[in-house]
Amino acid sequence: METVPLLVGLAMGLVTSYTDLKTGFIFDNHVSLTLVLLGKILGWEEEEEELSLPRWVEKIPIPAVEIGVIYYAYRGLSEGSALTALSGIIGLLVGLLLGLMLFYIGAWASGDALILAGFSALLPYPPDTAKVVAPYYTHYPLYPVAIFLNGLIAVFPFIFIYSIALILLRKRFSELRAIFVSGTRLTAELTLWIIAAVGIRVILELKAGLTVSSVLWWIATIALVALFGKFRKLGDVAGIVLLAYLLYLQPAETAIAVLKLFTFLYAFKVFLALVKFIRREVLVEEVPVEELREWDILGETIFEKDGEIGRDRTDPFERFKAALLSGDLSTLKPDYGRIIASPTAEGLTKKQIEELKRLVEEGKLKNHFLRKKAMPFAPAIFLGFLISYFIGDLFWLLELKLMGL
Repeated sequence: METVPLLVGLAMGLVTSYTDLKTGFIFDNHVSLTLVLLGKILGWEEEEEELSLPRWVEKIPIPAVEIGVIYYAYRGLSEGSALTALSGIIGLLVGLLLGLMLFYIGAWASGDALILAGFSALLPYPPDTAKVVAPYYTHYPLYPVAIFLNGLIAVFPFIFIYSIALILLRKRFSELRAIFVSGTRLTAELTLWIIAAVGIRVILELKAGLTVSSVLWWIATIALVALFGKFRKLGDVAGIVLLAYLLYLQPAETAIAVLKLFTFLYAFKVFLALVKFIRREVLVEEVPVEELREWDILGETIFEKDGEIGRDRTDPFERFKAALLSGDLSTLKPDYGRIIASPTAEGLTKKQIEELKRLVEEGKLKNHFLRKKAMPFAPAIFLGFLISYFIGDLFWLLELKLMGL
């Protein structure tokens, strides 16, 4: 039993979950001491904040990243495997990339991305205690993907119950209907597009005698879905034709698989809609500039372009969805000109707040700003780590259930 990653992961998870729930802050020294040292060398300024935490808790050193890198380097050298020796670093980078992806679209703070990177360095491969593991995780240090997905899946029931209760208490029945009805057509189309990819794989293997690896098939599926998202009618026609072909080959099995796939995608759609509702109705508030404080995170972008002051309140998830459906990734970064203030995880600076006050006084901006409230994701990421260690990959388990295995 690999106790080193578990013990270090428990220490990091408990401390970061506590500080995140208590204050909304993640301290670098609770994940990586190298990052703390790098910050001092580069002169990153951090002002002392009055937090409701004992000082000794803030100062606890937990070198999770360093222990993960050294642990797997030692294992790799002992086993004569270069990939294992580098797996701690690779896992760190994979986790950081996933975390930064959510940070970029405004769903996570930078501290959440750091926590996922720390767990990823500790668990680049599935441990022996994991009972359900996708085959590709045993060959490549990509298990951070499972940690990430496990965290999202585990938190779904809590988000579902909380959101539905909140909607019912506020009597927002139209929003309740939209959560379950809106986007259903797109969900059905996405099901068809994935079925089209399955049909193409079946044709290649049965008719052409070609064997397609799972990794290559997943890459091809993502590429096809992106293509069909841009040319939706083509995707729908291809999906219907290939679905008919699969129904001809195996009617009962295909019908059950399609139903399971649609159910899974629909549940995921509802999950995203609930998260969007929470982010819009619970985690964002409108305040005057006088109530803005340093470190506050805006829920909008204030910019100056061609001599005009503008503001953009487009939801990052909506922009990300539109970019995927259109195939135009340039829409993820609109040309704002000079950005005055935006929803960065570092929050507002004193200089930015002063400029916003000046613009309000000059009448160039209305005195109401969207401010985000902190949502503690550290416990969900920690739960994803524990599930990954003791149970395995919940997403792979769902895939097996979809395939009837």
